[in-house]
Amino acid sequence: MFGTIVVGVDESGHADHAVQTVAKIATETKDKVVVFHGVVVHQAKGSPFTTESRDEAQHLVDRYVARLSEAGISATGEIHRELEIGIGGGLIDVALSHQAGLIVVGTRGRSDVAAMMLGSVAHEAVHKSPLPVLVVPEKTA
Repeated sequence: MFGTIVVGVDESGHADHAVQTVAKIATETKDKVVVFHGVVVHQAKGSPFTTESRDEAQHLVDRYVARLSEAGISATGEIHRELEIGIGGGLIDVALSHQAGLIVVGTRGRSDVAAMMLGSVAHEAVHKSPLPVLVVPEKTA
């Protein structure tokens, strides 16, 4: 149906619901899944640094890829280093590069004001993506 679905994940645990939703969709549609994780690059006095190692990021992505693969879903993973304000754009870029038909992200349940002040990958994806974006709440009925 979508061809490829790109799901954005992070270490917050909120990504679990997004991945579960993608698994349900891809099981029915036989779509491929790309698990995307953006490593946030911070700038301090001109020197970039991250709070997450490459190994930690790889382990996170590998865990979700394995979960999807165990369910019989064709899945791969990608990790990109992005400035904090660019994670949503990185997610969109990956989706476009894979000619995805759908982007799926979880939400942390921030208020609109907090999301606007702190930034939100889901918010950025919804407002900037030319592709359909499915935002999965932390708790679904």
